[in-house]
Amino acid sequence: MIGLAGCTPGPAPKPTPTPLFTSEADAFKAAEQVFRDYIETVNSEESDSTADPQRFLAGKALDEDVASVRDLKSSGHRIVGATAISDYRSKSYTPGSKTVTSLACLDVSATRIMDASGNDITSKNRPSIVAVEVSLTLMSTEFKIVGMNASDEPCS
Repeated sequence: MIGLAGCTPGPAPKPTPTPLFTSEADAFKAAEQVFRDYIETVNSEESDSTADPQRFLAGKALDEDVASVRDLKSSGHRIVGATAISDYRSKSYTPGSKTVTSLACLDVSATRIMDASGNDITSKNRPSIVAVEVSLTLMSTEFKIVGMNASDEPCS
């Protein structure tokens, strides 16, 4: 029996984790695609009752969206029309926190805010292009939007 103990295999080697992104450019590209998919899903909500843009959100961004949807429903207001991304610029990637920060320039000129009676209550002073700083964090194997804040950065 003692001779057999030497033949027992040792613990299996632990696999070396492979990074999800091999470059900053790959992380930027993946984050941008998630944001584009999010905007496309938001735009499809009018015609597709199964559209779920909240699946792209987490943390503060999800909390704010839930509150916004609740406020719209309670006021009887709704948003109609589609938002377009006129420009998207990746700004930074922090591998340690797995966070990408970008600037999205959104063309909201085709959207309107309607009241419960169907009247357009969109502010006449609303700019047609709005700048939004977007933060996305890698959660498991996909990016989630965790923050969207108005930005003073100029859109081109």
